[in-house]
Amino acid sequence: MTAAEAGNANAEYHVGVFYHEGIAVRKSYRLAVLWFRRAAEHGDATALHALGKAYRYGWGVKKNGKKGFKLELLAAERGESEAQFSVGVCFSRGQGVASDPEEAFRWFLRAAKLGHRDAAHNVAYFYEAGRGVRQNKKKSEFWYSRAKQPPLGR
Repeated sequence: MTAAEAGNANAEYHVGVFYHEGIAVRKSYRLAVLWFRRAAEHGDATALHALGKAYRYGWGVKKNGKKGFKLELLAAERGESEAQFSVGVCFSRGQGVASDPEEAFRWFLRAAKLGHRDAAHNVAYFYEAGRGVRQNKKKSEFWYSRAKQPPLGR
């Protein structure tokens, strides 16, 4: 807690996670959002993604899909693969932004190239179905195989 109180963005983010999950503290989405916001203000892209999800789902703040999408887009643009996947989901489903299968595909592909397995699965499906991209069975099979690989670093 000392590092978080001193403004360490990574520590602030993790304090937010503890409150969000109820780890060693009483679960509080409101306090989680407070710490995610502090970490995001100090440049933590993962915290920015977490804050975006809080707004998308109404965890500790009034639900606001557009604001949540914008925050997640900022995190995605900073290279946060989980945010890239979420942005793809938003474009795919039209959550907080107009539905755009081509843009969804692009974001899923960015996350998949970073090793995000769910994104790889979605890229494979988009190639298989010809959704947002030209149908391509070989690329679909390739990405389905990537989706089954163990996460990077294991």
